[in-house]
Amino acid sequence: MSRHWWAFWYAVVFLTRIPAPYLKRTDDQVAATSLLYYPLVGLLIGGCLLMLTLGTLFYNGEANLLLLAAILVTASTLLTGALHLDGLADSADAWVGGLGDRERTLAIMKDPQSGPLGVAAVVLALLLQTAALYALLDKASSTYVKNWDWLLLCGGLLLVPMLARASAIGLLATTPYVRANGLASALVAGASYRRVLLIGGVLSLLCAALLPAQALFIIALWITITAAARQMMMTRIGGCTGDTIGATIAAQEALLLAAIAL
Repeated sequence: MSRHWWAFWYAVVFLTRIPAPYLKRTDDQVAATSLLYYPLVGLLIGGCLLMLTLGTLFYNGEANLLLLAAILVTASTLLTGALHLDGLADSADAWVGGLGDRERTLAIMKDPQSGPLGVAAVVLALLLQTAALYALLDKASSTYVKNWDWLLLCGGLLLVPMLARASAIGLLATTPYVRANGLASALVAGASYRRVLLIGGVLSLLCAALLPAQALFIIALWITITAAARQMMMTRIGGCTGDTIGATIAAQEALLLAAIAL
């Protein structure tokens, strides 16, 4: 099997709880290449959510949309094992509890326990994501299932997870990784400006196809959130960690969904 085959499954295993074949290669080369497949894993997650939405609506075309939104957020959390939410909780605790000190901030991020600020950040992110999904479903809905705005729905459910995970590539390519043996340290070699431009170009075309009226705004917002997160990381700890990247992904998913729904 080729390096890219195992790299794809490495990304699936790392980012999700989706069943995958036994990884016969987990070396640094495979790990670095796996970064290229992060948007594809996002597409896989979004595809599962879209299938769940389709199944629910064909089972009951008048299903309660708020309940469906809550089911989708629950499914997304289960599919990812709350990986990015964990990063969000750790980062929120560290940013406030670190009191502006780099070493204290990094130490708090390593603590497996979550404080009240971390819990609050996760609750707010999930609340915003649920409300955004409800608004998106309501905006795309129709009396008849076949008349739903499926292009808009695909833009929200498929494109957002891809954009959010692609931001990890941009952060690792432009920001120093501050932990020598951190969870994402093996990925750094796979982040390059060429890959950032290639993946950014492909996702921009997909955005233009799925969300023609909002494409420029969504791409601009995606870049702005990533840049703002990077600036916060550089100011506080001089680089990024796996937790701060996860926090950025969680923030991207909630904020981009809200922007599309609005």
